[in-house]
Amino acid sequence: MKIAMSRAITTKLLLLLLLLLLLLLPLSPREPRLEAAHGDALDRAIASSDEKQVKIAVEALAVEGTSSAMEQVISSALLSGNSMVEDAALVGLRNLLPGSGLEWLCTQATKHPRKEVRDLLLGFLSKRKETECFRAVIQGLYDEEDSVALKAIDSLQGKGHPGSIPHMVRALQHQEDRDRDLSLVAERIRQMLKKLTGADLFAASEWDALWKGNKKVLGQGKKLDPAKIILKGSGVKVEPPAFFGQELVSEKIVFVLDTSISMKQRDPLPEGSKPTDKADAGKTGVNKRGKKDKGWEELPASRMRLRRVQKELKRMIRELPRSFKFCLVTFDEDVDRMSDHLVGASPDQKRRALKFVDNFDPEGFTSTDRALEFAFKIPGVRTIVLLSDGMPFRANDPIDGMKLLEHIDHLNRFEHIPIHTVGFASTSGDAGGFLEELSRRSDGTYTEVP
Repeated sequence: MKIAMSRAITTKLLLLLLLLLLLLLPLSPREPRLEAAHGDALDRAIASSDEKQVKIAVEALAVEGTSSAMEQVISSALLSGNSMVEDAALVGLRNLLPGSGLEWLCTQATKHPRKEVRDLLLGFLSKRKETECFRAVIQGLYDEEDSVALKAIDSLQGKGHPGSIPHMVRALQHQEDRDRDLSLVAERIRQMLKKLTGADLFAASEWDALWKGNKKVLGQGKKLDPAKIILKGSGVKVEPPAFFGQELVSEKIVFVLDTSISMKQRDPLPEGSKPTDKADAGKTGVNKRGKKDKGWEELPASRMRLRRVQKELKRMIRELPRSFKFCLVTFDEDVDRMSDHLVGASPDQKRRALKFVDNFDPEGFTSTDRALEFAFKIPGVRTIVLLSDGMPFRANDPIDGMKLLEHIDHLNRFEHIPIHTVGFASTSGDAGGFLEELSRRSDGTYTEVP
């Protein structure tokens, strides 16, 4: 009898234990299987190039909300090399709740070995309200890759939050501590601080003093009246070199220069002006309206576009600070270059560059596409200056201007390289419009030479 009761009790205990196991364990094996199924769905969606299905698959992984689910999004979608897939995946992540998955994305935004992932995640996290997301974007200001630091600046600028000001000041100090006062990152930080405060200062110490002295006003999102800023500042502004008036605020720059046959053209003198070269005295002038001035017979040689470019290039090269690295690229139907990489602005390299400029010989068509592609391949380039007097053109292999703009957008999506463009006032509106749009898309500046 006792043995039977003992067995019955043992049996009940075993049943209770089994019931507890059934209650507690189903979640453990089910979650990996579910994540795997969602991961497979994402892979199928990517393979089919179906934007909607990519979004749906990522949304399902976001519901799971685990770090492993987010790692699947990174490895499959954000590293796909397909901008459509990347964008759809980021949309699918919008409803991700705070938790281990979001924490994982914050970590990968600063520590993932691929800069493309860090770039995409910084843009995504900047749109979130969680404190850990803001911290991750701030940390991006110190990224070893300038391109990612530029993305962090752009992301913070999009938020326009005054709480970013002291962090931007510290990031500027970080650039100065590395002797990078004229780096593109430093300049973009100054531009953002100017937008947030209304002040126009240079050194981090000046900005720090401005913030500490006006924290109450600036912290409310209000701008200061420049006329009432009495801070003189303790820093000394480093004047950057310029090319046709365009300040060069990057120490790693590639000049892409049009040497096609149209660069032989001579531009009319601005109305009311006179030739500056003695050899041209007494010679022509045609004003901007195309009318000849009385007593003038032909356009002066000094107004040839290529000669003007050579003269300005030589002046600029001689003035480049030693901290600058640069490269010269020319293009007509083909592309020529001074070097395959950036060179330091040493006396020897400057002499080499001046000799290269002297050998410019205008001929052929305008292969702007090939020249820009080459410029993007130069290691370390942070700014491109494109000078041209016409639309991209090749007779045997026509260039579609709009497709070229889209192609450059694709090349530049993780580099964030500003493309400053320089055109000529006397050329067609289409040419100027193309150059201006190219600069606008890349946060560059268009300069028109009279």
